[in-house]
Amino acid sequence: MLVSAQQERDNDFGIWGSVDVSYTFKKKAEADTLAHSDNPAVKQSSKPSRWSIGTRFEYRSRDLSRQTNLWFVRPYVGFTATKWLRFALYYDYFKKPTVYQHRILFDATESLSKGGLTVSLRERFIVAYATSSDKWSWLLRPKLTAKYHIGDTRFSPYVACELYVNRHWTMMHNFAGVNINLGKGSSLDLFYMFGLNNGTNRQDHILGVGYGLKL
Repeated sequence: MLVSAQQERDNDFGIWGSVDVSYTFKKKAEADTLAHSDNPAVKQSSKPSRWSIGTRFEYRSRDLSRQTNLWFVRPYVGFTATKWLRFALYYDYFKKPTVYQHRILFDATESLSKGGLTVSLRERFIVAYATSSDKWSWLLRPKLTAKYHIGDTRFSPYVACELYVNRHWTMMHNFAGVNINLGKGSSLDLFYMFGLNNGTNRQDHILGVGYGLKL
């Protein structure tokens, strides 16, 4: 059966790729102890502080992956308030084909774990300034994720749903993926995303890969 031109326009395929490098600070007292100790046992007993910093680069394609949809560079700082609550503040240098934006993002993520299952809710608030139009805008992006770590393996499959909300919801992103622990702080994220756009018939089919490194 032939697919109409309208159906082709209503369905798109793209690829998302990202690299995320982060560093968690050590507690000051323990850092001083480590600096003056040659004992390996002391060095291995160090604990991270509540603060971390990092940088993320992400590229997204569209139009059957033939064109650039957007890319951004995102330095950030994170703070772990409790075992179940984490905050993060980001700055984006954000580029679409015809739009440059400076964006500030604030996250609050609540997580609950039992056994190998972790359920998290991330609330994200975004304020953006478009240089070309000299206009400000805002966006809410709540994301619910359920992840399960499989026993003594390196694999943690997950599903997630993210909404884009500005007065009403504009987009919904549905994820199914797996996080793979590569060892020594490295991880690989592989996923498929099915996107819906409110008020249109447009559907997005995305394959994604992300590399993470925790120093």
